[in-house]
Amino acid sequence: MTSKRLLVATLLLLSTHALADCPRVPGEEDDRRANAGCLIIQDDKVLLLTHRWGGKLGVPGGTLEEGELAQCTAWRETAEETGVAVIVGERLAVMTNGFHLYRCHPSQMLDTSRAVPLPRSAVAEVSAIGWYPLEALTRERWRFYYQFDKFMEVARQAMRSGTASDPGSASGERPVK
Repeated sequence: MTSKRLLVATLLLLSTHALADCPRVPGEEDDRRANAGCLIIQDDKVLLLTHRWGGKLGVPGGTLEEGELAQCTAWRETAEETGVAVIVGERLAVMTNGFHLYRCHPSQMLDTSRAVPLPRSAVAEVSAIGWYPLEALTRERWRFYYQFDKFMEVARQAMRSGTASDPGSASGERPVK
């Protein structure tokens, strides 16, 4: 097991006891409460949903439940809509409709060469889950077209800055205090 994967596994185990009610990257906890979702990047691709109503693309995410932290909303909605277990990291942006977008790290490496199987919990809302290079995305296919430019800016920055890596990688490590 690589050190990255060991760190992620440890974070998943510790998160249920030490951090809050969802797995979050230590040092990147956020106590905001809002509708939220995950930006998941791997192999220079983003994980996106095709929404059943309208066939438009978007990130996994949705509406908070009473008393839920925004990071936990992102975590729960991602699990429900994709079946992918993640650790929620830093808040990357607040979109114009108040939606909080967090950088999320899959708990295990995913195969980006094929679509993600649709979990039963997502069938009512989602018709497909897939990996997309940013250059393949268009405003016309984006669910919230008025937020497309901001999403693209945030996703490009995440890819450039190294936040696209695992939380334990060299570019994503936090300094030891």
